[in-house]
Order: sequence, then C-alpha cells, then structure tokens
Amino acid sequence: MMNGYFDNAATTYRKPEGMYEFISEYMSSYGANVGRGEYNTAMTSGKLVSDTRNKLLALMNAPEDRVAVFTPSATIALNMLIFGLGLKKDDVIYISPFEHNAVLRPLYHLQEIINIQIQFIPMLNEDKYEFDLIQLEQCLKKSRPKAIVLSQVGNVLGNIAPANEIGKLAAKYNVISIVDGSQSCGVIECDLHYIDYYVFDGHKTLLGPTGIGGFICKKQSNLAPYIFGGTGKDSANHDMPKALPERYEAGTMNLVAIAGLNYSVSWIINNLPHVRKKEKQNRERLYHLLEQYNYLSIISPFHKASGIVSCKATGFTSDEFGKILSDRGIAVRTGLHCAPKAHEYIGSFPEGLVRFSVSALTVDEDFHTLKNILDGLSDEIRGDEII
Repeated sequence: MMNGYFDNAATTYRKPEGMYEFISEYMSSYGANVGRGEYNTAMTSGKLVSDTRNKLLALMNAPEDRVAVFTPSATIALNMLIFGLGLKKDDVIYISPFEHNAVLRPLYHLQEIINIQIQFIPMLNEDKYEFDLIQLEQCLKKSRPKAIVLSQVGNVLGNIAPANEIGKLAAKYNVISIVDGSQSCGVIECDLHYIDYYVFDGHKTLLGPTGIGGFICKKQSNLAPYIFGGTGKDSANHDMPKALPERYEAGTMNLVAIAGLNYSVSWIINNLPHVRKKEKQNRERLYHLLEQYNYLSIISPFHKASGIVSCKATGFTSDEFGKILSDRGIAVRTGLHCAPKAHEYIGSFPEGLVRFSVSALTVDEDFHTLKNILDGLSDEIRGDEII
C-alpha cells in the first residue's frame, strides 16, 4: 500500500475495504452480460445493475421520477448530454470559469461547427470564487440560454459552487441545468429536485473503480441519444428505445466496474455521516499542513471548498515541484488539470498549479509521509540542495 498519495481528485487510491474481493467473487460467479439472456447468471447481473442504480438514487436522495444512467465515464456522460441538447446556431450556453475539458471541448467544438454562443456565469468582483446570483437572474430575465453547465466542485481549486441555487434559478426560467458532480457526488449534497441532469464519476468521490460513470435525470428526459447500438431490448426498432435508461445505454455494460460501484456506494450509504465528516476533516488537515511552509503559496480558498488544495511553489514550476515530490514518494497532480479556463481565470495559466487532494479514506500515514517530505524540502531549499 502506497503512502503519500494526494491525487484523489484524479482517482481515489484507497477504496473501501473488501471492494476488490467483492468484484472478484461476483464476476467469477455471475459475470454474464446484462439484458442479453434469461438464464440465471444474466438475470443476477441485471439485478446487480438495478440495485446499483437504486443505491445511487438513494445516496443522492433523488426524487421518485429520476433514473440513473450508466456510461463508461463522466466525460462520456457530459458529451452525451451536451450533444443531446440538439444545439443550433446562436444557442447560448452558460458555464462557470471552472469547467473541465469534458465540458469545454464539446462546447468549443460546437461553437466552431455551428456557432453556438458560450457565456460565463457572472462572478462577484470582490470574491472571484463567489457566484453573483443576483446578476445571473438578471441575465436570465433578459435573455434565456439553452442550458447552464456547472461543476459543483471545481477540479482545480476544490471551490464549491451554489449548484442548488443556480438549479432553482434555471428551473424558474425554464433553462436546462447540467451539474457535473464528479468531484462532489456522495460528499456534497445536491438537491436534484431542481437539477435536470446530474453527472457522477464512479472512481472519485464515490470511491469505486475506474470505467464507470453516468448521470441522473428524469425518466421522461427527451434528450436525443448520442451513442447508438444494442440494448438487449426493443431490438427490432431502428432507433434507440424510448424508455430510460436503455435509450442512453448502448452496448455491453462494464459489469466489473458496476460491481465495484455497488460495493462502494453501499459502503458510503452505511457510513455517510462519517464519510462526509472525514473528507472535510482531511481537507482542513491538508490545508493547515501546507500553510506551514513559506515556499508554498496556497491558491485554493479555505472555506466553501472540498477535497482539493492547490498551491504555487516558490522558485519552481508546478511540473518541477511535482517531480521533486514524486522522486520522494508523494503523488500530486501538476499543470493545468484539464481545466485551462480555470487557470486563466485565477491567473495561473499557462504554468498551472500543484494540486494536492484527499478523500475520506486518506489516512494518517499519508499525512505523516507528506509532512516528513515537506520538512526535508524546507531544509534543502534553505541550503539550496535540491536536485
């Protein structure tokens, strides 16, 4: 087991104890294709998928008219939603300054080929991490965009966006809302009564394996499908089925990843108060640890943030300092974090930042390892001995 892992915003390293054993046991006993047969193992696999959907809905306290749709990743889910909007020339999309390339690149592609308009949600001048909800409502009154796309927690700084308030404003003015919960699902509450599409990523805050993501939406969603293929149902239909989730789930499901997600979501539900408290405590502990070192300048806000603390290292580029840490056994993420607009907005473009990130399962040994390395670097920097 590796200690000193602080790249949980990319993927959580430590998983709930027993998850990998559950995956192995389940797949060796019931690893049949879902919806492709009436035999026992296929039916059992179908029950696992259905149970995982229900657990995700329960975790998010979703309304009864919602369904969980599985995709191979949050990136694919966001692409499906953005392209499924059926955008036309001059349609306007609102985004925050903190969006990931999983949002930016599809939108810029559509801007290039059909000339959609991309506008940023207004921010407060006195606090660049706070959204100006008053001005946002004024904008919505004046001219209604097609959709608002928003990361609930930014993957560069960890800043928490007011997704509930923005979702309510979107609903009030009949604007489609898409919330990217990749860095928040299970950790930060989100009121899905006011959110049209909520995206989740299995291998981050949900503590599951890679290869599984998706979104939660109304069962009556009329977004056009983006990927076409077999679903195991309504096979004679030339089009994708009308019913959800099948309409958005072409192809064979990643049952290995869904089994792991089932286990991790069950574990989170059974330990929910502890998980949320521990994640918050770990982030605060990380922040207070990093602020002890005068060669690190913290850029992330302390309040209204989750999971992530990003810094500049005096005298080093982010990549240089990341390599120094890596050589000493510390895992962090450096550079632009697939979110160049966020770095432009906060003034760290093009060099980027050093991003440290925790999860609810970050342990004392991780912090002790990091402290020892940073203490040693303090001595080396004073002696100009770093190589």
